[in-house]
Amino acid sequence: MKIKISSLGCRLNQSEIQSVATSLQDMGHTITQSDDADLFIINSCTVTLRSEGKTRRLAHHAAGVAARRPGTRIIVTGCIAERPAREGNVYYLPNDYKFMIPDLVADWSAFDDLEPPPDARFRFAPPLRSSTSRVNLKIQDGCDNFCSYCIVPLVRGAPKSKPAAQALDEFRRLVSAGYREIVLTGVMIGMYESGGDRLEDLVERLLETGGRFRIHLTSISPVYVTPRLIELLGHDSMVKHLHLSLQSGSDRVLRGMNRPYTRAEYQALADRIRGAIPDFNFTTDVIVGFPGETEEEFADTLDLMRAVGFSHVHTFRYSPRPGTAAASMPDTVPEKIKTARSRAVIELNAGQKSAYYARFSGRETLFLSERCRSGVTTGFNEYYVPVEVAGKLPRNRFFTVKTSLDTGGSVLTGTVLRGPDDGE
Repeated sequence: MKIKISSLGCRLNQSEIQSVATSLQDMGHTITQSDDADLFIINSCTVTLRSEGKTRRLAHHAAGVAARRPGTRIIVTGCIAERPAREGNVYYLPNDYKFMIPDLVADWSAFDDLEPPPDARFRFAPPLRSSTSRVNLKIQDGCDNFCSYCIVPLVRGAPKSKPAAQALDEFRRLVSAGYREIVLTGVMIGMYESGGDRLEDLVERLLETGGRFRIHLTSISPVYVTPRLIELLGHDSMVKHLHLSLQSGSDRVLRGMNRPYTRAEYQALADRIRGAIPDFNFTTDVIVGFPGETEEEFADTLDLMRAVGFSHVHTFRYSPRPGTAAASMPDTVPEKIKTARSRAVIELNAGQKSAYYARFSGRETLFLSERCRSGVTTGFNEYYVPVEVAGKLPRNRFFTVKTSLDTGGSVLTGTVLRGPDDGE
């Protein structure tokens, strides 16, 4: 069977569907990007109305194709699927049912009997056929922070963590399969807890396993970055990068968002990490135009951006999400002002990115090759900075390279000095 998979949203969503794709390929099915598929799988996102709209457009497109090709089926899964349901040739499977997609494909008559077990969120097979060099390892799901703008706790539920023994086993299998960068993913990985083990305990245990690899942590809230975790981030096998969630540099706006830290605490944490690891890479999210945000409060965000020095900022213009506390807040900021503030964030960060990348000009770093296109091998160094090397290098290998900043300030170009170094 030919299967076309479309996936939206967070890295966690991508991790889950990569696992499903692995199982489907193990069954002999082919993953395609063509519309001549026998099955369309849409892994949805509902975090914003925009992402929800994209999901509906993908479903509408698949339905149009299916109407012209009798026998074609469609599965809509992910956060938009509130409950299991079937409408003709369309099957809706919530997140707790997602890992059972391969079982359903094997026997469509089993749909009415599908029943997820308590540990459904962690029944996914390791994504050993992931198409990327940087592979995701899901360790956590769910959140109960209830930030006032966020619907995730309503669609993903309460925090849950993968048992540490299971995470260790899957990690070893990914390393044995040849993956060299494993990204620990979840809704809130800082909430990880298994048998008394916290995130830093799991990371330490993973670092003690054999093989050549590096571990990359994904988005994390500042309140979960402990002194011990900072110490572990300095390990040679850790990527020196965190997507350290910010959202606003104004204390009043942070309180309105129900974020559990102040700007001073955020700044102190960034300073502490950079004090331990001087060139540490910070990326973040910023929401502009939150209800009631004044020009002075927006200026606080820009000031904090300047103080920290982010290599990349995802900027979002606030839009009310039905079902969240902020959706009914007064003092709506006009769209024109939101657009201007978003542009200011983007313009400031463009200079910050170039300044950060310039730190590595003329230096040796450890480059992990990922893919080769048009005679250029691309990948990232240990600080999660993109590097381009002329020529075709073997994939998923570490090379020591000397880097320089391109004229646009957007990427490092590297010259191989040593490698490949697989530590074997």
